[in-house]
Amino acid sequence: MAIVKDNVFYTPKVRCCPPGVTRKVLLELCKDHSIEAHEDDIVVDRLYDADEVMIMGTMSGPIAISHVDNKVIGNGQIGLVTENLQKLYRTATLEDRHLYDILAC
Repeated sequence: MAIVKDNVFYTPKVRCCPPGVTRKVLLELCKDHSIEAHEDDIVVDRLYDADEVMIMGTMSGPIAISHVDNKVIGNGQIGLVTENLQKLYRTATLEDRHLYDILAC
């Protein structure tokens, strides 16, 4: 899970979530593509206030979430950061060069 607020990507600190390979790759993609990213505590109020919320999985990459507890996130559509990370992740998983260690586990 991750959120975006004011075009900044936030994912929970490892003590709050497993240190998954997809999370690691998304943080690397952010760094490599000048998307500001932080590991931080994310409480439910931050979910409600986020511009974008996403879940993630190795096979799917980031997936936009439009509602949390019946509250609309942002404008209810996929956000620009999530959409950009989806494209970057898809490219990273399909590249022959394997610049990102997606299959490390």
